[in-house]
Amino acid sequence: MNILITGSNGFVGSRLMWELDRLGHQVQGIDLSAHCDANPHPKTILGDIRSLPDLKSASGAFELENNAEIDLIIHCAAAKHDFGIKRGEYFSHNKYGTKTLLEFASQKGIRRLIYLSTVSVFGHPIGAADEDAPYAPDHPYGESKLAGELLCVDWIKKDPLRELIVLRPTVIFGPHNYANMYKLLDTMHRRPWVMVGKGDHVKSVVSLDSVTGMVIFALGLLQPGFQHFNCVDEPYLTLHELMRLIASQPGFRMPRVNIPIQMAVGIGRIFDLPAKLLGIDFPINSDRMKKFATETNFQAAKIRSAGYVQTTSIASSIAEMCAWCLKNHSQGDKN
Repeated sequence: MNILITGSNGFVGSRLMWELDRLGHQVQGIDLSAHCDANPHPKTILGDIRSLPDLKSASGAFELENNAEIDLIIHCAAAKHDFGIKRGEYFSHNKYGTKTLLEFASQKGIRRLIYLSTVSVFGHPIGAADEDAPYAPDHPYGESKLAGELLCVDWIKKDPLRELIVLRPTVIFGPHNYANMYKLLDTMHRRPWVMVGKGDHVKSVVSLDSVTGMVIFALGLLQPGFQHFNCVDEPYLTLHELMRLIASQPGFRMPRVNIPIQMAVGIGRIFDLPAKLLGIDFPINSDRMKKFATETNFQAAKIRSAGYVQTTSIASSIAEMCAWCLKNHSQGDKN
């Protein structure tokens, strides 16, 4: 296939560029930033998906080199960090950016789209939640990604030959990612002091290997209409079980003290105001404490029923990220 990948310098996008290239697909990437924590692919050009001229430049570069046109878009680009992003910025990238991308696809006659959304479109449902859970986003990130999803669904309704697959990953982890899982690993390596709550609630996660595998698997599922799948690794672990896996690796330890969630949120609030005033992303704040103690029990049986097979265990993925984390800390200490 001839594939345009948005957000191609990002955590997922950069891996997809290399994997799809290795599998024989022709790829072209576009990213707002030249920064890539992993291995940037040379077929990425700088550009903003909110700009039609930038998108046309990306497709033009592909056509010039390959004498062919893009026939599939994998949309990974998004504003997604949990600190320092205002509501308007989430919607500017995740809703308006998607709207512009769909306009570009319509103009170019591109009928295939894989959209990487998020389980955050469901908010924090009580108990297990699959693809049929009601939409209930409770954060601007989830709200803006849902807005992007709905635009994509409206887009396919305008042409019966259009093909859309929406993939909704839970927390993605792996080497070169500095988000939620990294913060937990960093704490269990540097400051293994306090456990918030009992940790007996499910915390769904998915490795970068699995997300990449699910996207590649989805290529074979494309057909006219709308399909959607959650992306979660099995087994579904409690937070305590997940932390035990981490603590089984050299250099990581379980916390020594357990404190109630109410106390943890209170401590987090102490850091909220200086974080806002100084623009510093402290590892502790009230929102993170709430998230840490909130269940995220998302299920992904649907994609497995379609034939997807998870090839990498959570345990091996955790071990890989722990080893990278220690190496990263060691290099940082030397610097």
